[in-house]
Amino acid sequence: MKRALVITILGLFIFGSALAANVFKFTFSDVNYPDGKVGTIQASVKTTKKGTVTVCDYYSNPNDQYLGEFQGNDNTSTDAVVVQDYCLAHYGDRQ
Repeated sequence: MKRALVITILGLFIFGSALAANVFKFTFSDVNYPDGKVGTIQASVKTTKKGTVTVCDYYSNPNDQYLGEFQGNDNTSTDAVVVQDYCLAHYGDRQ
């Protein structure tokens, strides 16, 4: 009986944790970067009770060379156009 109760509580905790964070993922292909390169942006927007984090990973075409990453917490939109514009605006801030 105790075992079933513990498993139920653990299951509810895991389920609640999964609902607490919403993650939206995007891939933008053939993007023209401000420096003239063309590439792909892989972005994610994660929303939790504490706030929102947007992560932008930049790659160049045609060989998918990694160009860096930017993370920011000042974007709250999950609209694809807004996220792409946000990532492009912070291309120069990547690390």
